[in-house]
Amino acid sequence: MKRKILFLESRFNSFYGAQKSMVKLIKSLDSEKFEPTVVTTENGMLSKNLRKENIPFTILKIGQESNVFGGKVLKYSVFKKMTVGFQILVYNIKLIKYIRKNNIDIVYVNDLRALIYSILSTKLLRKKNVWYIRSDISNSLLTNISLRLSTNIITIANGVLRHIPKSVIDSHAEKITNIYTGFSFNEGETNDKNISKQKLKLPKDKLLVGYLGSINERKGLDFLIHSFKDLKSDSNEPNLLVVGDTSPGYESQWEALKKTAKENGDFLIHLPYSNEIEKIYSAIDIFVLPSRSEGLPRVAIEAMSYKVPVIVTDVGGAKEIVDDNIDGLVIEKDNKVELINALEILLKDQNKRLEFGSRGFQKVNNKFSEKEFVQKVNNYFREI
Repeated sequence: MKRKILFLESRFNSFYGAQKSMVKLIKSLDSEKFEPTVVTTENGMLSKNLRKENIPFTILKIGQESNVFGGKVLKYSVFKKMTVGFQILVYNIKLIKYIRKNNIDIVYVNDLRALIYSILSTKLLRKKNVWYIRSDISNSLLTNISLRLSTNIITIANGVLRHIPKSVIDSHAEKITNIYTGFSFNEGETNDKNISKQKLKLPKDKLLVGYLGSINERKGLDFLIHSFKDLKSDSNEPNLLVVGDTSPGYESQWEALKKTAKENGDFLIHLPYSNEIEKIYSAIDIFVLPSRSEGLPRVAIEAMSYKVPVIVTDVGGAKEIVDDNIDGLVIEKDNKVELINALEILLKDQNKRLEFGSRGFQKVNNKFSEKEFVQKVNNYFREI
């Protein structure tokens, strides 16, 4: 009999690293042994892409006050926060009915929010819950409660637990498993940079520093733009390409950052999110991931698979991807001096860019193979 797995994703209007990795995991499951389905709270980017991937999903709506992001709930009045608590309780009741009706065996969640949405239902029904920790978690009371209440935990990188005391990790060691996401890589051949830039209508006479992903405070775009405007480079005033959509609640901050860039050299080019990543990575000369929190950053691995030299902040599992000054550069988060220095090094030295690009390509192809990922994922869900 097939084991039925419910994948609960709270970020209904997002389809970036976490959601892509979830889809990757779902499609890696043995269809003869597992029956996956996704539950989310509203139609949006996630449901749109699930349809494209032919992955079954259900919309279980949660109250409007709860279905917001960007820290809005923290700014609510006490009464409104109580309303959110009531809506989460109601949502758990909805999940209880759904789990019973569909004979769900395992509930998988992508983040703490989804865990809160489902923890009561899984405990009351005595169902296995799997918390996939995909980015740095803090050593907070909520984190410690969640670690205790989760029956199984997958980490996308060992580094996501770096802020948790060793004694706490040791006490939960029997239920924690690390599984690196696997990828199907290109053969290392990319389009000619000038052709790619032309297709994207980008200037061909300037080096291009790029970022691809969601646009929000956690991703550090403010840090990147404020560093970029202070960059002193001999490389003919490089451009900064940001490819992605603004996360809900961050719109005004992003408009302010675009204004800052325009007033300081007009170096920023912003394109909406696109699935045509080959064109984007082929056009980029240097990839920067300025995040303040990460798991195993998919975009860094993708960039390296296209032989693009990368600069990443030392968060999450970044150091499990990039060896500093060997196949890329690792800097301290929010350290403007380090980011500017790293950019200047790569902008001025084409040989170093080529060297890092070649080594990075070899690294990710060897370390993050799809075959190993598929095997580990299926073994994991068979055994729990």
